[in-house]
Amino acid sequence: MEPKLKLVFADDCVFQQAMMKLLIKRMEIFDLYFTCNDGAELIEKLADAEVLPEICILDLHIPNMGGISTAREIGVRFPEIKIFGYTASADDEEIEDFKRHGASHVFSKTDPAAMLIQIKTILKPVFTR
Repeated sequence: MEPKLKLVFADDCVFQQAMMKLLIKRMEIFDLYFTCNDGAELIEKLADAEVLPEICILDLHIPNMGGISTAREIGVRFPEIKIFGYTASADDEEIEDFKRHGASHVFSKTDPAAMLIQIKTILKPVFTR
């Protein structure tokens, strides 16, 4: 059995958090460390973590720092974490700004299951032990 990739998820929508928890549990690809409601909470939990996750899925529009500022902070303080953006925004400029500040890919919220599969495919060569 392949090792699961440790993942954190930040989105202020309780529905999105519940859906992501369910998908991760069913897919058995990742180990969900924790979810957060905002950027400041995410940074605080990462700073307190004994072991860092490999992956962070970060909503673009979250309170208390916002996705772009949070991605930038993660990149500075925890550069080993791979950041993936997650958004309902169709604003190409905003999405490109997210990428410039740390999100390696930005996925639409329309198909979170496909997003998780794509993330696993992207990272498999990096984290295969």
